[in-house]
Amino acid sequence: MLDFLTAGVRSHARLLVPAFAALALASCGGGGGGGSSNTGCPGGFLTCSGSGTDTTAQAPKFTLALVDAGTGAVSNNLTSGKPLTVRALLLTAAGAPLANKVVTFTTNSALATFDPASGTRLTDANGYTTITLLAADLSSSGAAEVSATVDVSGTAVTQKVAYSVSPGVVTLSGLAANTTSLSAYGSTSVSVQVYFNGSLSPTPLTVNFASGCASNGKANLTSSVSTVNGIATATYTDKGCAGTDTITATVQGASAQTTIAVAAPKASNIGYVSAAPSSIVLAGTGGGGLSSDSVVTFKVVDSTNTPVASKSVSFDLSTRVGGIKLNGQTSGTVQATSDSSGLVSVTVSAGSVPTPVWVTATLVEDPTIKTQSTNLTISTGRPTQDRFSLSVGTFNIEGWNRDGTRTTATVYAFDRLGNPVADGTVVNFISEGAGIDPSCTTAAGSCSVNITSGELRPRVDSEPSSFGVTAGRVTILAYAQGEESFDDANTNNVFDAGETFRDLGDAFVDNNENKGWSSGEREIQFSSANTAACPSYPSDGRYYNAPYKASTCDGVWGAAHVRRNIVITLSSFAIGTLTPSVFSMPALPACTGSFTFRLSDVNNNPMPAGASLSAVSGVTYQNDTGETVKASVSIPQGNETVPNTNAPGGTFHTIVVEGTKCTTKPVGSVTINVTSPSGDASARTITIN
Repeated sequence: MLDFLTAGVRSHARLLVPAFAALALASCGGGGGGGSSNTGCPGGFLTCSGSGTDTTAQAPKFTLALVDAGTGAVSNNLTSGKPLTVRALLLTAAGAPLANKVVTFTTNSALATFDPASGTRLTDANGYTTITLLAADLSSSGAAEVSATVDVSGTAVTQKVAYSVSPGVVTLSGLAANTTSLSAYGSTSVSVQVYFNGSLSPTPLTVNFASGCASNGKANLTSSVSTVNGIATATYTDKGCAGTDTITATVQGASAQTTIAVAAPKASNIGYVSAAPSSIVLAGTGGGGLSSDSVVTFKVVDSTNTPVASKSVSFDLSTRVGGIKLNGQTSGTVQATSDSSGLVSVTVSAGSVPTPVWVTATLVEDPTIKTQSTNLTISTGRPTQDRFSLSVGTFNIEGWNRDGTRTTATVYAFDRLGNPVADGTVVNFISEGAGIDPSCTTAAGSCSVNITSGELRPRVDSEPSSFGVTAGRVTILAYAQGEESFDDANTNNVFDAGETFRDLGDAFVDNNENKGWSSGEREIQFSSANTAACPSYPSDGRYYNAPYKASTCDGVWGAAHVRRNIVITLSSFAIGTLTPSVFSMPALPACTGSFTFRLSDVNNNPMPAGASLSAVSGVTYQNDTGETVKASVSIPQGNETVPNTNAPGGTFHTIVVEGTKCTTKPVGSVTINVTSPSGDASARTITIN
């Protein structure tokens, strides 16, 4: 296009050469009476005086003109797609052409641009040059001037010429898809004709394409395309549109629309996705994060595993025992429709009986396509007191003189049928001393927390013990939202009036281990309204470490804090008691004696679990040859380490003193060394008489 316009400009420029030449001669005055040609004036300027002696320099002649780039006719109306040619003629004052002069063109860039874009041109041998003036864009509108400046012998000469810019008119026609009915996941082309001022646009224009399905991800559509010979072609690919889609093409404010019918994909499979949650509790036993409802979700897909929307699915249950409901219905199937992601869900509500249950899903339009969920468990979900246990990893940790020694407390929680409670059941912990993690959540019915030695170390307790322990014993309380236990006489797994239950009062941290609440012991109140008398503890001892505060029961079976207390000791590495410390050997001819003693730490608690015992013999006797020899001392297997226990008073250990062919009783002393797990050691002496 530009080559054609340039050629036209050059053609018309040649036509104007004689006119430019005549203008040049006239301006010089050559041919006037008595004048001199003076063609050798310095710097290209002419004095042109009659006598040739006038030294006054005359300015060069610089003229501008605008012509239609296509027809060559004079015009100052610029339109996008119809450029103008700016013509400049540079002559001396005498009319001689000024060649090889740089002419710089400028204008309002918001309305027009130049070709070449630099805006500079060089005059030719005839003193003229041209540049193409283009509208800045299709919508440009307004008026401006083209300014041309040239430097002649250090003097800048400028000329201006005005022009107006009119916007071009763009229209669209013939927007259509190659096919108006597209198969699922198929592709087609979409074309539109772009007219500029009534003719197919010879200049490339950018056309934007959009559609409803493309905007929500159900189709791919080329978003922008440049015209070729006035035609823009995009590609449309279905991704599950399944319906009539409207396609819109826009360019420079003009727009057009067409529609395409896309076939719906065919469902070929239903897959199970999830059950949330996968374990639910009996109706009426929720709370504490437990639910009696589960949303079971499936996914409808086609042969390419792409989700299929708007498909009806029928649901049913594998059992309805205890009144299990499906979307609130106690019988019959229910239906739901898959969404844009192919997902379809149904709600299962537990009844009164714990049981596994499955949900079946069937495609209504093709009953041969069906599947079922994985096992959904219905249980009581809540821990019950009779099935709530607490244990620790190590009862006697080396924590009396050492911070940071750890052990674990682990809860095992089951429902009234012995099934693990629902995952995520929260168990809380409180300690009388040292440190403990505040809570844990169950998985497969259990969870654990850390117990860490440190202050507070109990020092003035009054635990009931014949050994007089008053320090170093730490009571741990674990409790959770659960239910009181009952005897299910008719085995329907539901508490019925008249059945025996074990009412629970408030849980507390039993610091002094006497099974009764004492002032200062931490209480966990379940309800301030519970002020009824509490029953006696069961005689079988199952509640020996689950005490409750008197007069905090309610006399009604139901929810409660299930709980357990357990005691650990913060044991010292130093021996506090070794008793008895004096033993007598048996009478001769016996030559061997076995002696058992009690070993405890400075608080009369067991020494740290795993502490090792060793014995050094200082016992001698005379043998049958009259020699005085040392008896051997050994610690039988099972006595060489301190066991894992919280028993008040410590642990019992045995040593064996043995001689050979004794003629006198072995007598003397045995040194007992105890080395704690941290490496600290302590020793005591046993006397053998």
